[in-house]
Amino acid sequence: MSTTKNNSAPLDRSVIYLFFLVFLVAFTTLAFKYANEEPCDEAVFVHFAKKYEAGEMIKFNDQTVGAQEWQWNFGDGSEESVQKNPLHIFENEGEYEVRLLVNNSCKRKETIIIKERTVLLDSTKFPVFDLPKIIVIGETLTVIDETDNATSWEWRFGETASANSISKSAEYIYKEPGLKTVSLIVNGDMTYIAKKRINVLPLPESKKKITPIAHAKRDKRLDLRKAPAGMVAEKTPDNRPNIVPFITEDNFKIKLKMMASKKLKPKSLSAYLCEDGNPLIVFNGRSTTFLDFQNKIIGKNIKIKSLSIKRNTGSNCITTFDIKY
Repeated sequence: MSTTKNNSAPLDRSVIYLFFLVFLVAFTTLAFKYANEEPCDEAVFVHFAKKYEAGEMIKFNDQTVGAQEWQWNFGDGSEESVQKNPLHIFENEGEYEVRLLVNNSCKRKETIIIKERTVLLDSTKFPVFDLPKIIVIGETLTVIDETDNATSWEWRFGETASANSISKSAEYIYKEPGLKTVSLIVNGDMTYIAKKRINVLPLPESKKKITPIAHAKRDKRLDLRKAPAGMVAEKTPDNRPNIVPFITEDNFKIKLKMMASKKLKPKSLSAYLCEDGNPLIVFNGRSTTFLDFQNKIIGKNIKIKSLSIKRNTGSNCITTFDIKY
């Protein structure tokens, strides 16, 4: 009996020592983990930009206390950032939900509104040339560019989709009567395109009959509200330009896709275009007219990669656009 008691005492002390050692290791591990972890209740960040517009740089700053790891999602399909204070550019206008995950636990999200890019044009860079107001079919129209520092030219005289001349001075003979648009691009810059109108008159001996305008009898009370069509000139007061409906680049993309799939008639887009509804545009790096572009995409399932629209600041009408699809 005495032998058994003497052997159990050392065994009991060994168990106690082992238990104490395990407790000490566990306590040390928890203390180290607590000392190195930085708990946070909520992620906090701010952002700065000169202009919240497409193409502008925006700086994001995290201000979360105890932050050690970051995961930024900008909501535009771009690659996530793991920097504390990243820089980001939104390529297109719209609303974007920016989300931040700090220390893989604290979250915050904020909606940022990006406006359409503002394009400031330099009036001194537009091509300079003189154009007569009228010309008769068969006569030779001669134009000369007077733009400073011009090294290349693209003349179009309103009857063909392609450029009619690529020299500084150009000549053209019209084949059909009507109001034509003469345009000039210098140095390949579609942003600065000059357009002027010329009225092409038929030959005096032309056998084409001109349909006369039927004038109804004027109202004796001289009520202009009852004046027949064609009697009152349709002019904008004070010679101000007609204001056309404003359309965003995203909505214009949708209408182009609908037009390509034949769900929308091409003429429905003319309400947003300037002048004769057939502006010069750039598609996939090539310049052409809008009507030629329509013929290329109608009946096809297109995917638009990018679209940049240039507008007339006075009337909102689209003067040209650059599309990649």
